Amino acid sequence: MNVPPGLSGPPVPLLLSLHGALQPYALHERETGWSTAAATGHFIVAYPSAAAGLVWDADQRSGDVDYLREVVEDISGTWCVNPRRVHVEGFSSGANMSARLACDAPDVFASVAAYAGVSPSFTGSPCEPARPISVGLFHSDGDVISLPPLAVAHRDEWLRRNGCPTTPVTEPGVPVEASAYGPCRAGTEVVWRVYRGTHFWPAGDDITDRMWAFFSRNPLP
Repeated sequence: MNVPPGLSGPPVPLLLSLHGALQPYALHERETGWSTAAATGHFIVAYPSAAAGLVWDADQRSGDVDYLREVVEDISGTWCVNPRRVHVEGFSSGANMSARLACDAPDVFASVAAYAGVSPSFTGSPCEPARPISVGLFHSDGDVISLPPLAVAHRDEWLRRNGCPTTPVTEPGVPVEASAYGPCRAGTEVVWRVYRGTHFWPAGDDITDRMWAFFSRNPLP
């Protein structure tokens, strides 16, 4: 966990950042740059570690959902956390887990972002969020592990689930695609951004900064 020095005053946001399969959390911390962003943005970031061989269980009502709820509760019991500004993002297996938290724990997490993930919803493990929730989905066009068509299908699931308009606001001049769908039900949005690359966290601060901007405008209602 990274708590910026001198953190005091009003309640601050909390971000859970979830590593990929078989990826030590320390490597995920270094590659994403979230600790640097937390120092600049004045928020707490925690890097939980998956128990089952460093792979998250993204099935409906999995033990990892309960575990991550407890992580938020424990941190909030020690530090002054703003309960309306608890967010989660993940990479690969962690992205699938982040999406599961959007499905199963929207009472805890204000908004969710995922990079290089696919839908955790399938027969026997549906996604049934208790409220509309803003979701940011980020992917790379050359990903051969989390295949881009599956990521597109995941995006479309959230567009239907949140009742979003079918025509997005697009950002011109980007290498591949950058779209925002909204306003959706209850003022939510679905962000979709595609990078040039493969199944690795994109180099540079762009994705981290964009995720934080997305979180900042999507607190818990």
